[in-house]
Amino acid sequence: MFSKKEDKMVNLGFNSVRERFDEGVNKALSCLTEIGIGYVNERKEPEAEKTVVSIKEIGKAAARQGMENAAVNAIQALEKLLQCSMEQNMQETNVRVLLSFGAIGKTAAKQQMEMAAKLAASVLGRSGNTAALLNKERETIAVIIGLGEIGKAIAGVKVPDFSENAAICISCLGDIGKLTAQKNLEEAAVGIELMLQEMAAAAMKENLQNTVINIASSIEEVGKKVEDENMESAILQAASALQTIVSNSGNRYLNDASIAAKIALESFNELDIINDEANIKKIEAIRETMRALWVDSK
Repeated sequence: MFSKKEDKMVNLGFNSVRERFDEGVNKALSCLTEIGIGYVNERKEPEAEKTVVSIKEIGKAAARQGMENAAVNAIQALEKLLQCSMEQNMQETNVRVLLSFGAIGKTAAKQQMEMAAKLAASVLGRSGNTAALLNKERETIAVIIGLGEIGKAIAGVKVPDFSENAAICISCLGDIGKLTAQKNLEEAAVGIELMLQEMAAAAMKENLQNTVINIASSIEEVGKKVEDENMESAILQAASALQTIVSNSGNRYLNDASIAAKIALESFNELDIINDEANIKKIEAIRETMRALWVDSK
């Protein structure tokens, strides 16, 4: 249940979006942020999460209405909440906020709002580095999902090949991937490779060859790091992702991308690629966990 004040601010936010009234949206977001921070400081996690959802939904609605400044303000509001929840070590609230960045960023990307999508991706990138360094694997996976969803949305709107925001998503995923290998966060490493593969599929669908080449390079970089750490399932997923890019890009006559992925694949030691049932099941379990997290957050 929302408090009366919170309920009033939620209604103000949505009504202001419908009326395209930026000042009203910003007032609602500001008040909801204060309420959310209060919940976090009191360690009222369920209440804090509901407030996060309200801010996220207002941000998404603003993006759909073409109100980029309001969408940016929603992301900034969530960033303040994340800072507090990280200090309080409230894992589920952290995850909820991180996935919310992805949700707003994805909606913004679909509307070709470059500033809002870039901000969401950049915040996620910084958050992912922090989470990985602190060995917070669940938070890291939430970041990975968010970046991947934004990246897929960018590819889906037929942006020029190669867009700055796509580059940010790919670069952030690659950097976080190398950290996850260093920190032995194998599930997160596999998650990054899965999301990069999904981004490549979206890019290939739109014939964004340079984007696919960049993704293949990022998968190779992460793959070499996990190979150094002998992470069997992550090595297998990197190889599988590259093989899929080789096949699918070749089928779409994206010859340069196919060649780049093939060269990347050949850089692995075949003896390190252990294609057994245990590793396949582990990868599928990680894929399902990520899917469930994203579906639950929408």
